[in-house]
Amino acid sequence: MNLFSQVPIEKPNFDIQYQDGIFCLGSCFVAEIGERLKQAKFQTLINPFGTQFHPLAMENVLSRVYTRSYYTEKEIYNYQGLFFSWDHSHLFSRSKLKQVLDLVNESIEEANDFLTRTSVFVFTLGTAWAYYLNGGFSVSNCHKVPQNNFNKLLLSEKEVFDALRNMVLMVKDVKPNAKIIFTVSPVRHVRDGYRENHVSKGVLHRALHVLLREYQDVNYFPSYEIVLDELRDYRYYDKDLVHLNELGVDYIWDKFKSTYFSGETQGMMQEVDKMLMALAHKPINPEGVEHRKFLFDTMKKLERLAMQMPKNSLNEEINELKNRIHVY
Repeated sequence: MNLFSQVPIEKPNFDIQYQDGIFCLGSCFVAEIGERLKQAKFQTLINPFGTQFHPLAMENVLSRVYTRSYYTEKEIYNYQGLFFSWDHSHLFSRSKLKQVLDLVNESIEEANDFLTRTSVFVFTLGTAWAYYLNGGFSVSNCHKVPQNNFNKLLLSEKEVFDALRNMVLMVKDVKPNAKIIFTVSPVRHVRDGYRENHVSKGVLHRALHVLLREYQDVNYFPSYEIVLDELRDYRYYDKDLVHLNELGVDYIWDKFKSTYFSGETQGMMQEVDKMLMALAHKPINPEGVEHRKFLFDTMKKLERLAMQMPKNSLNEEINELKNRIHVY
């Protein structure tokens, strides 16, 4: 007996492997998936400018990184003694202009370097609503500046499509054989309004539908549909009843793994997880011979596993084990 409808997921014509770098860009949902990729020891870069909710903001981030366009003092603003960039999250805000300028330009350097080494791109679209400074440009973060300084506008299907298409073109210019995955965030933007949220998601879906027809090698992962049809119960949601809780994200993560990782890669992920659990093990007698042997055996297993993974993937854990063996 089926108690809920399952969303069919088309298996892509590629697998994600440990040798692939993974560039994650978009809403807070992509950060959740990105963090799980990091925990599994994949080479992952998540939102180099901070969370980005709408396609124009995402296109802007990729464009600045792709062209290595550094920020100038004129692009740093001040509100109530705090300097910030409209393109970045509050994590980049500081009390001194030079500090912000250094941080945002370092983020471009790091992301551009990663861009040249990565081969997988995961883009998560959050909303089609965008905020524009009065008489000016769209922003990715309002930085708690009063709302009367902005105009809130719904992006058209063409505006969204053009932004997504430009992102694909930039990626393909850097990596012609890149593995590109788009998804629509299942998180509802209820601050825009409940009906407005549905209208917004509809615009994103329509633009993506056209994009996927034009680029057959671009993949779509149905996280929005999975939550809508398979996770209808509020037990999968956080206290705000909007964001998914750990159980809900784990459910999506399991679907993501079975879709994009080969059996061999999933096996390696399980081995990594076992080793990390062993590393977190708390012994009864940390100075005993048995525990020293346990640490040594775990270190050797990690070293063997590291040989199958990109360079330095497990260095931190191996060095920690070496230090613990030495201390004890």
